[in-house]
Amino acid sequence: MLEDLTISDIHSLGKSQAFEILAQIARVEKKSFPASEAFPFCEELWRKKPNTRVLYVTWTSQGAQSPLPLIAYAVYARQKGVAWLHKICVAEPFRRKGIGMQLMEYIRARLRNEDCQYIHLWVDKAREHARSLYLRIGFEEHEELPDYYSPGRAGIKMTLGLESGT
Repeated sequence: MLEDLTISDIHSLGKSQAFEILAQIARVEKKSFPASEAFPFCEELWRKKPNTRVLYVTWTSQGAQSPLPLIAYAVYARQKGVAWLHKICVAEPFRRKGIGMQLMEYIRARLRNEDCQYIHLWVDKAREHARSLYLRIGFEEHEELPDYYSPGRAGIKMTLGLESGT
């Protein structure tokens, strides 16, 4: 299955295609995160914001003429040599199949090629699967903030160095 994944950037699409992908992302987002944490996947994200990237993953089954619906996505913003990963999500039916790892490896390689030096993110301390993924990739936990997401839900700041050879 992993060899049939396609990772794309919405900025490579025309307006109507990009808006359709953003609508698909918004539907997955609503199913995956509490309303208070939902990222606003609106048309504004498509309008050539130079520092923000929205990536999405589709899967093409053998013999299919077109990709199946969106199965994962990520949003990050870059300033100089630092990127902030704002969101990464794999749709529920596709989780724990290596898709999140493949998407993170793609992001890491892309940012390294763009001379980015670090990726930072915040993750809910209780989201053990997400934290485990980030740790396997090489992120390190640096700071814990109580009540970051809501009362009783701590956030952990994680960082990944992108120096050459890492």
